[in-house]
Amino acid sequence: MKKILTLLLFIPFIYCDNNEQDLLGDCIVSPNPDIICTKEYKPVCACNNLVYSNSCEAEKAGNLKWKLVNKDSGEKCDF
Repeated sequence: MKKILTLLLFIPFIYCDNNEQDLLGDCIVSPNPDIICTKEYKPVCACNNLVYSNSCEAEKAGNLKWKLVNKDSGEKCDF
């Protein structure tokens, strides 16, 4: 009985750990320094909650997802 209870206590931790890795896998890949970006300033909030000057810079850093963000209005990066 003790073994079953112990096992049941650890199942949520195992599930949460795997779920977190899946989320990161959908967000970030290895950076690609070979991408050439313009200096256009059109800020985006990437899925790693960092702001990049444009979507090309976010992609170059390895982000797979991002959204436009209005930094002038004080909008925070919260993906």
